[in-house]
Amino acid sequence: MLYTSLLLALSASTALAAPSGQHQSAADRDVTVQLTNSALEIGSQTNFVDGKAEKKPPVGSKGPYTSVTIRVGKDAKNKDIRCKLLDRSNKAIQGKRGENTDITFADGGKGEWKLSKQVEVAFIICDPAFVKGSAPRSAQPAGKDDNVEDIRVQLSNQSIELGIGFTLKNTGKRDELKVGTSSVFDEITVTSPKKVKDTLRCQILDKAGKPITAKRGENVDTTFSDAGKGAWTFKVPAKSAVSKIICDPAFKKAT
Repeated sequence: MLYTSLLLALSASTALAAPSGQHQSAADRDVTVQLTNSALEIGSQTNFVDGKAEKKPPVGSKGPYTSVTIRVGKDAKNKDIRCKLLDRSNKAIQGKRGENTDITFADGGKGEWKLSKQVEVAFIICDPAFVKGSAPRSAQPAGKDDNVEDIRVQLSNQSIELGIGFTLKNTGKRDELKVGTSSVFDEITVTSPKKVKDTLRCQILDKAGKPITAKRGENVDTTFSDAGKGAWTFKVPAKSAVSKIICDPAFKKAT
């Protein structure tokens, strides 16, 4: 197919630009971002340097594309590096692989990510600072700006590369949300508005209605804050389905 031929041609042209040994060494360290649209038979391959934050337009055509594949060289130091795609409005493009929905994409040896829509790609960014679980808020209408008063709760399972985002409202009162999935998770990340980033806490209940205990650093608790410190890892139980998320200004840190 044409898009496959294009990717092979791009690889070949890169190989011709350097001695074979030098090229092989560099390729084994590179991060390669492949964009494809099989229906239109177009494709692009753009290389990034391992360990560096870089922003580049796609090589050749900007699309529109329907999928992206990240390939990390076998000698790359950061096998978990993630990349992001920006559309012509400079907005992040969402993708899905399996049950994982995100706006940053990794290799993980699991193949391509399907983009949420056919879209032109203006820029690709690969950055060691990108982390998993950055999907847009689940209740956010397409094309709308983020509501800064929303509370975002991300439930994840690293072993099966699962991440699902939920949105609750920061009204200054208790807000509850039933979780309509039987998926099993092992992490929770709370992202709160700036004014309550350090104080607002959320709780998650298992299918029996019991609070799940999680740990972040030395802190073990049944209520979880943002505080700009990332994910909490489930402790008791170590993995669990979640029936409900509760965010409440009355929740306090364990003492």
